[in-house]
Amino acid sequence: MIVYALANDLPYSRLGLSVGRKHGTAVQRNRIKRLIREAFRLDRQMLPQGLDLVVVPRPGSQWTLEKTRSSLLAAARSVEKRCRR
Repeated sequence: MIVYALANDLPYSRLGLSVGRKHGTAVQRNRIKRLIREAFRLDRQMLPQGLDLVVVPRPGSQWTLEKTRSSLLAAARSVEKRCRR
């Protein structure tokens, strides 16, 4: 999963998604989007504040909620460190 970030000068973070056709049918792409949105909703307090996050999932990954949550947290924290410099 790749996460791009940009400061938004708001007291909360926002989420954007880009799931391409390489992930399969519309049903499969929508499932990936739902998992990422749910991970964002559940971990909103632990994610960095004041950033617009755009998530681009990589094809070929197994998508579970736990894997998605841990990947999103790790990627967002990594991006925040680079963005705040």
